[in-house]
Amino acid sequence: MGWNRRKVVQLGTAATVGTLLPRVAAAATDQNEAFEQEFGKTIDHLRKTFLGLGFNEAAPLSIASGRDDFNEGLRHDFDQSALPSNAFVIQPLARVADVDEKSRADVLPLFHEVGCHPADADGQTTTRLMLRILTEGFDLDPARIAFVSVPQSEDMRAVLDEMALPFTEKVLLRDEAEALAARDASGFFFPDPFGDAYIVTMGVYYRVGGTNESAPAAYPPSANWTEIGEIVIGGEAAPLGISIGSERLTYARTGQYPTWDQRLGLLFAAAEQDGAEPPGLTAFR
Repeated sequence: MGWNRRKVVQLGTAATVGTLLPRVAAAATDQNEAFEQEFGKTIDHLRKTFLGLGFNEAAPLSIASGRDDFNEGLRHDFDQSALPSNAFVIQPLARVADVDEKSRADVLPLFHEVGCHPADADGQTTTRLMLRILTEGFDLDPARIAFVSVPQSEDMRAVLDEMALPFTEKVLLRDEAEALAARDASGFFFPDPFGDAYIVTMGVYYRVGGTNESAPAAYPPSANWTEIGEIVIGGEAAPLGISIGSERLTYARTGQYPTWDQRLGLLFAAAEQDGAEPPGLTAFR
């Protein structure tokens, strides 16, 4: 909530401290409970949606990746190589770099990525699947959806135009060399963080701010946009598919989000449940 005891003292007397802090705590509790209730609905609906489309649910892996040389042993993304064809997984994740971004409402210490690998899919299939889930399954406003990718996404022009999301208006194209060098997934994703093989992606963004822009004006996008998923549209380093951030999807559809500290407790609980103590947990303490 941004309040601490020093800030409250600046506002008034010790009596103020005694009355305001409980209210702040109560407000945070209400905020967290409201979000977690909506998050539960998001997860339930995602599960029902994927099962209804004929996908099988795979068990998630531990929050600990077993690779201390990347993300300090915390699982960074769902394991592309472990997820079978025609399956989906709801995978808990944590990223050490997010500690420096914790002031953002859409950045959390623990989040859940739903990854899906449709059988024998091409980029147009995965694009249609993602948009069908977001607009039909969750009633997201197509006018608020946009994409960030690289020139290779040109093959998706016909699909987006067909679905009333004009490619020229809705896709921010990054410079290919810049996106390859950045290795930050909006355009190219490297399943092996130290390898050279990549897949081509379209980052899916949702406008949460008051702006009327049809797509981000520059990369990285402003706080008016939150990335809610990725569509894999090409490449051979991993199967083509989609991924959706469940907490971001909840934020996009409700405007609600939890406090960082509340989700912090869930991260430690997840690690304890897995019997894991990856080095990266230290960054969150």
